[in-house]
Amino acid sequence: MEKSTFPGATVALSATVALLVAAVTGVPLSGSTALVAACAAILVFGLPHGALDIELIHRRGRTSHGLASILSVYLGIAAITTAAWLVEPVAALAGFIVIAVIHFAEDWEATDSRFLATGLAVALIAAPAMLHHAQVADIFVALTKAPAAARLADGLLLVGPVALAIAAAGILAMIAARRFTSAAAAIASLIALTALPPVIGFAAFFCLFHSPRHFVGALRAARRGRVAQWLPVVVPVTGAALAIVTCIYLIRGGLAVPERLTAATFMALSILTVPHMLAPILFKRRDTDPFGRRRIPRPAPRPVSSDYNIAPI
Repeated sequence: MEKSTFPGATVALSATVALLVAAVTGVPLSGSTALVAACAAILVFGLPHGALDIELIHRRGRTSHGLASILSVYLGIAAITTAAWLVEPVAALAGFIVIAVIHFAEDWEATDSRFLATGLAVALIAAPAMLHHAQVADIFVALTKAPAAARLADGLLLVGPVALAIAAAGILAMIAARRFTSAAAAIASLIALTALPPVIGFAAFFCLFHSPRHFVGALRAARRGRVAQWLPVVVPVTGAALAIVTCIYLIRGGLAVPERLTAATFMALSILTVPHMLAPILFKRRDTDPFGRRRIPRPAPRPVSSDYNIAPI
């Protein structure tokens, strides 16, 4: 029997079902209020799962890298991502989708197959385009201010059926391995992302399944299990992330408030996700040799004892 890798899975599943019931019974989930609430949920409950990145990299690297160098690399990657959005926004969005697939595939290790896990991640990204293609295209165009971004929504629509078939195989593999919680999480996430309006469905998956899983894992790795231990780190980092969202919101003119907030939310998510994914990989490579073995720093030479009157060579 599986030990759940999705903290609060029962609550998450119940909340997802409640959202689906609300949609079926006519609760307006596609209006401005629901859109603003979904963006707020992504920013408040979703973004903090990366707040311990720098501390975790420092712990894994031990003393080989100072916090200043780690922070510099992290901010440097974020700055490059920001520049990409400013110079070539469609390419930046395409890159964000690829990074998101790689990142979301980490949630489905219970499939015991990288292929099935990746297929599940692609299905999660492509699912909104299956029934809400026009809305996804509009979101992409609003994000990039480029009509060509709608072609990315077309691409998701094309790969969607194949990805969903692979996702079904992944779910069956998890059920066969008696990993029922992970299978249920995958089913609920796919249904939410397919049936609910795109931003609402993404918020449900991101805030109820993806972020809690990674946040709890980060707390365990950082040994900050109590609220008093992680709150002083998470609050300022989350505050900095919200400052990035605010700056993007202020410079995104020409859109209504909900659309501006949506664009600011997903652009900030991209700017923070790329270093969240790449920085640990870069520092891991610097800490390992070409064969993946950890580099052990050479000990400093022992000073020659003056008792023996030996001159250094």
